[in-house]
This record gives sequence, structure tokens and C-alpha cells, in this order.
Amino acid sequence: MFQTPDNGRSVIGLFARERLHSASGGTRYGIITIEPFDLPRTDAPLELNEKEILLNGKLSRLVLVATLLLVPALFLVGTRRPVPAPTEHLLDEDAEERNKDGRKEWIESMHRTAPGVDWRSVERENGRRLQERRNREVGQSKTAASQWIELGSRNLAGRMHCVALSPSADSLYAGSSRGGVWKGDLNGLGWRPLSDNLFGGSHGLAVADYPVETVTSITDNGLIHYTTDGGATWLRPTGIYPEATEGKRIVRDLAAPGRVYLLLRNGTTSAKVYRSDDGGATYTRIMRLGPEISDMWIDRVTGGDLFVQKGLQTFRTTDQGASWDTLGVIPASGAAGMVLTGSEAGSPTLYAAVDVGSTWELYRSVDAGSTWMFRYTITDFWETLDASITDANTVLFGGVECWRSIDGGATFAKVNGWGEYYGDPLHKLHADLPGMNTVWTAGGEILYIATDGGLFRSDDRGGTVTNISLSALGVSQYYSTLTSAADPARVAAGAQDQGFQVTNGTSGGTLLDFDQLISGDYGHLTSGDGTHGTVYSVYPDFILVTKGETDHHYVTQIDFPPGETYPYAPWLPFIRGTYESNDVFYFCGTHLYRYRRTYGANWTYDQLPQSFSGGTGAFLTAFTISPADNMKRYAVTNNGAPWYTADAGSTWTKSTGTAPDYQYLYGTAIAPSPLDPDVVYIGGSGYSNPGVVKSTDGGVTWSDASDSLPATMVYDLAFEGTGTGALYAATDAGPYRRDPADGVWSYIGNAAAPLTTYWSVEAVNAAGVIRFGTYGRGIWDYDYAVATGVASAGGGEPVIAAPRLMNFPNPFNPSTKVRYRLDEETRFSLVVYDASGRKVRTLASGRANAGDYETTWDGRSDGGNDVASGVYLALLETDAGASTRRMTLIR
Repeated sequence: MFQTPDNGRSVIGLFARERLHSASGGTRYGIITIEPFDLPRTDAPLELNEKEILLNGKLSRLVLVATLLLVPALFLVGTRRPVPAPTEHLLDEDAEERNKDGRKEWIESMHRTAPGVDWRSVERENGRRLQERRNREVGQSKTAASQWIELGSRNLAGRMHCVALSPSADSLYAGSSRGGVWKGDLNGLGWRPLSDNLFGGSHGLAVADYPVETVTSITDNGLIHYTTDGGATWLRPTGIYPEATEGKRIVRDLAAPGRVYLLLRNGTTSAKVYRSDDGGATYTRIMRLGPEISDMWIDRVTGGDLFVQKGLQTFRTTDQGASWDTLGVIPASGAAGMVLTGSEAGSPTLYAAVDVGSTWELYRSVDAGSTWMFRYTITDFWETLDASITDANTVLFGGVECWRSIDGGATFAKVNGWGEYYGDPLHKLHADLPGMNTVWTAGGEILYIATDGGLFRSDDRGGTVTNISLSALGVSQYYSTLTSAADPARVAAGAQDQGFQVTNGTSGGTLLDFDQLISGDYGHLTSGDGTHGTVYSVYPDFILVTKGETDHHYVTQIDFPPGETYPYAPWLPFIRGTYESNDVFYFCGTHLYRYRRTYGANWTYDQLPQSFSGGTGAFLTAFTISPADNMKRYAVTNNGAPWYTADAGSTWTKSTGTAPDYQYLYGTAIAPSPLDPDVVYIGGSGYSNPGVVKSTDGGVTWSDASDSLPATMVYDLAFEGTGTGALYAATDAGPYRRDPADGVWSYIGNAAAPLTTYWSVEAVNAAGVIRFGTYGRGIWDYDYAVATGVASAGGGEPVIAAPRLMNFPNPFNPSTKVRYRLDEETRFSLVVYDASGRKVRTLASGRANAGDYETTWDGRSDGGNDVASGVYLALLETDAGASTRRMTLIR
């Protein structure tokens, strides 16, 4: 209802009711309101381009697009704007193939290299070295655990790929993109990671039972690893060729406890089928496939016969590959791609999806591959295909959405539209389906569907689904985090296909729950004053503005400047908040644009004079303002040209040096020194050139600053907040720290931190941590005080080397160990204060000899009451002086 007492010249309020589904399946209702703002006095029609919505203190997925006609009888029509599409499908629903091609081009472009340099091989070698190091560090987890703390998200999962049953069929293994292998029960309870020591995610799984339970995982770029100790160590099997670039399929033969089949490809030149009889430790080649596009399938209930599709020709072996029967030929015009699945119902019934060049076609065989018939033309396909075990006529394929047929592939219907997920995440599939697996249990068949938003279970062959990844499946993929300067436990994050998220105040231990406020992919989160009072981020189609420190009660979407186009799509342009005002931010394009709020919900921008295109179509990929001198500013373009200004941008000068190439989706990393206005670092592609360069003369010249940093992609850079000059990098090869004394980079990951891609990094000064966002394992804190103050005591508990006072874990819930050192016999007191300076708890006091001591704070006051979440200060006072330590409690 609108109230417009002044004939529509001001909007007092809009109210509606919205039904929302909680993660637990409950339903709640909230009031949507647009806060009042004045409209200009005019007789002309006014279009409201901004969309600001409050939903019971949380952002709604509703967005209003309304036009006001300023006439005495005013009607403001509000319509539901579609939830932003997954980034791959911004243009239209039929853009799958070209977007998929664009994603392949993106993968190449984001890893810019010189001719002849294979970035995949480089990153494979990086991962191999780190895995070997991890295998040696297995016994050091107690020390490592005090340095790294996982924050979550606890309740919002990212991209999953596959599942496999345990040999006893009572546990579920699940593979994720850069989040590795996880284990839980069949309903997704009790999730725990098994492959934080394995690089490359998990795209295929098999679990054998000989000689012990052996888990084999296909990781990125066709690498194969197995574990026999629950994921503590991961090993490479023998007998397979190391040049494989794709692990097409791995299946377990239930006819023998240790038998596993593996299909590997080496680019477009060759493919082979292997068999292992010892659970996956050693393999023997049983079939050469040559350059033919291939796939394989085996009975998921009893095992036995193995079917292999070599191009359009079907083969079968009944003796584990000793001999092969030549069966039928699929009557397609060609096979540029192939996916094979089957149903045990029938003799069995086989299904094959064939890429015929311009589209995918579905074929079916009802006589175990002897003859094939065309059934359907597939238009939305991510090479995800599965069939029911008990019903030969139920077959499903997946792309952006899941499609289901109950008539043998003659017709298909959507399981649900991708936008329905946001209204009912418990019972509706998320967009984008990398995998589907039907398994057989004592209770019958279960279909598991892997999506870009977690894992779903269906007990009726895809008719209905349940999300089993809403608790503790920590595989979120983050592009950016922004922690509020007012509270280190308040985190906003931009995720891959899990939208813009903020912590909601609930947690389990140190793991935080997040609310997804709007769908899509968001990055470059920034704020003028570092709080969440106003937060800016980008989606590939607009700039998102959220407002509210404790409740994000606005959502505003602002268009990019017209005429700013980029060579690839999607693209997340670089933006930067500014110290001058929370209502101002900068946008990077061929020019630098200064956006500013004018009044109410209205924004405008100024295109600054300097063109950075240089007549070549170049555009800015990063921009920053020196915190030590706001007049000094730095920028860099996509072709590696740094620029600088000393007069707040009135005049810009192009540097004589060069910077690393940018990353396609995200741009370039840039970090100005918090102490010296003339010092700035730039990071990017380091495969063929230095991954990090620095300037110490205000941007005039640049030099290599990548000593001991591996050849990798540098996604983000951040300075430690202590003023030491220590610099941190988030890279494809993990987290790194640059020592300010010698300028050497060192790897700071260890057995307690996941071996994955680290995409973002920020210093959280109030908590004394460096906060990393990973692409597959959520958000992690690195406690630099503990890291520099902990030494290994015989591989056991950590001991203090320095500083004199520390605590771990930090953040914590419900308790934390506080360790302190007394250098001499002294009177002392150890007291906890809250952020306002009020005394909360005395942990220890009296007189003591020199030595190391430990106590525990249980998060309670002296009166025994639980204290609220927040930042607390531990103060150690002695006759010689005082030490402090910030501690963060997350309830």
C-alpha cells in the first residue's frame, strides 16, 4: 500500500508480505518496506531506477522496478524482478553453449602465459610439492591448529561434483570443486573433510574395500590420488600414465572388493581404460581407446560386465578386460563428446549423450548396447547424465537446471526452475549441475544431485529433492570478503553462485552461519570506512550497495557506466571505496568513474578526464588510494601498465615499468603500504613473469617482488595490520607471506589449513588475524601472533617463543586457552575487558616465578554470566610492563 498525501511527490512507504523458507523447512513472514525519500518537484514522469528493500531486517530477493507518473491519482506498480541469473547465463536462458565456450576461454585467459608455458603443468607441480610437504607435516596438526581457524560458511555450500558409497553402503563420500572429499551419513549429517591435504578438488570418486577402505579421487587436470588412512595422506597410484589431462570416469566393480576401473584421457590424442585389483593403489591397462571420445558404465548393484563407449561404437567385457565384445553403433553423425550411463532394469538399458557438433543428442539401447535409437535433442547440458536403477524409463540430465524423463527419454521436464531455489533452498535444486549419481543401499536407490549450491538427495528418482548440505559442508567458493572494522565477527562475502552473503549472528563453534541476501556472483567488496555501514560489491551486470552495520536493510543496484564494455563476459570490474565518504566509490573502466550519492536513493557519477585505453581498448583492472597519503593513488590496466598520481587524480602519469597480467574474471591485485605513501605492490599472473612487483618511489618505477613465490596466479594482496610491513598473498598455490626484512615469500599453509585456491585476503586488525577467502573451502583466519609465537615442542603442544601473551583458538566459542610468559618473578594480573573498557573477568593474579603459563577463559564474566559475542581485550600487567591481546568471541 502506498500513501502519497502530496500527489505522489514523496513516497511514504510500501508494504507487502513475503513467504520465506528457512533452512530447516519452516516458514516465516516479513514486512518489505521502502524507506521514505523525497522526489524532486517536477511535472515530468520520473523513473525510479534504484531498488531499496528491507525484509524483516534482512535483504529480500525482491527488487522493485517502478515508474511514477506524477498525476493526482498516483499508482506505483511494483513487480518482482527476476533473481539474478548464475553468472554463466547473464545473457539469456539459451546461452549455455556459448557461455560454456566462454568459460573455457576464461580459464585460458585468466592464466595468461607466454607461448609454450603450460600453466596447468605449473600448477600441477605446485600442488605436488605442497602435497609432499603436507604428508611430512601430518604429525604437526596440534601446532598448526592454533594458527589457522575455519570460519565457514557453515550453512551455505558451493560447487559439488560427485558421490560414492562406502563399501558398507552406510556412509557417503562426496567430491567438491577445490573443496575436496567429504564424508557424512546418507542424509548429509556429520560432514567432515578428508582431503584438506589434497590439492585440486574432487571430480570423481570410488571407494573400495581391499585391503582396507581405500578412497580414490580424480582431482583437477586428470590427477589420481588415493588414501588408506582417512585422508591424512594422499598418494599417487602406479601403472597409469602421468600425462593424463582428464579423469573421465572412475567406477567400483561390486563383484570384487578391490576392483576399480579408471578411464583417463590425454587431451585429444589418446585415452585408456585401467583396472585395479588392490583398491586403487596399482593399475593395469586393459583397453586403448586412441583419440576417440569415450566413456564407461558398470552395474551399480552387482558389478560385473563393464561397458565402454569408444566414439559411436559400444564394447563390453565380461572378464575384466581380458577380451572385448563388439556391440552396436550409435547412429549419430559424429561424436565430439560422449557421456554414457545406464539402468540396471532391462538387459540393461543404456543411455548415451552424443555431441554431434552443434548440439547434444540422447540415444537409448534397450538390449545392452546391441542397437541404439535416437530419443531427444538436449539443449541445456553440462555433460551430466544419470538413470534410475529400478526404472529403465527414468533418465535425467543436467545443465543450468535438472531435466527428468519418465518415458525413456522421449520427453523431459524441469525438476524445478533455478530461481525457485531462493524461495525454498531445502526442497529446490540450486542452479548448475556438475554431477549426478544414483547409488544402491539397503533401503533402495538414492539419487544424489551435485549443484553449484551444494548436494541434494532424492528418494523418488528425482521427483522431489532435499538439500543435505545446509550444515557443516564447508565448500563455499568465495571471491571476496569484507570484515567490519566495528566487529571482526561480522563478515560480508561475495561467492561463486551463492550470492552476496553476511553473517547472521549464529554459529557452531567457530563456524559462522551466513544469510544469502541476493543470488549471483559478487566480488570486490569494499567500504569507505571499513564498516558495514555501506558496502559496495559488483555483479557482472551491476553494482550492489548494501547498508546497515547490524542489519543489512538496504539493497541498491546501480548500472555500470554506459559504453563500458569488456573483451570477455562475465567480468567483475574493480571498484574501491574511498576515505572521503561512505557515499562515494570508484569504478574502473577505460576511465575512472567517481560514483556518489546525491540524495535519498539517487546516484550519479563523474567520468574523470584521464583515458587509460591508450587507443588499444585497455581498461583499468585495479585502483587504490594510499592510506598514508590520500592524494597519492595508483592504478593498473589489463595490459600490465601501471599509472600513478600525486594530486588525487587531477593528473595521471603512466609508469615506465610493467605489472603482471590481470586475471580474466577478477582483475589485478593491488596493495598500498599503510605506512609509506610511496610504496605499493601489484600482483597477477606469475607464470611467465614476476607474479608480484613493487614500487618504492610513488609508482614511477617498478621492480620484481616475487622472491621465492612460486609461478602462480596472485589473486589478492594485503598488508598485516601491525605496521610491520608484512605482506600476504592469496594465490592459486595457496597462502603466502612476504617477510619485510628480506623480501622473501614463504608458504604459510600447514596441516590445519586446506590445500586449495586462496582467492582473497584482508587484514582484520581487531582480531589480530589475516582473513583468507578460498575458492572451495570457505573462509579461514591465519593468526599471525600465534604463527610467529609458536614453536614445536617435540611435535606436540605449542609453546610460547613470543609474544608474551596469546590465545587460541581465536575467534573462539565457547572457550579459549590464554597463554602468557613472565620473564622474571613478578606480581602480575591477567584481566579481560570488553570493547568499552569495562572489566569482564580476572583470569589470574598474584605473584609468580618466571615461566610459561596457561589458563582458560570460558566466555563468562566474574559473576558467572555468559558474555555476548564481540571483541575482548586480555591485559597482562607485570612489574615490568603490560601486554595486550584481542580475543574474538563468536556465540
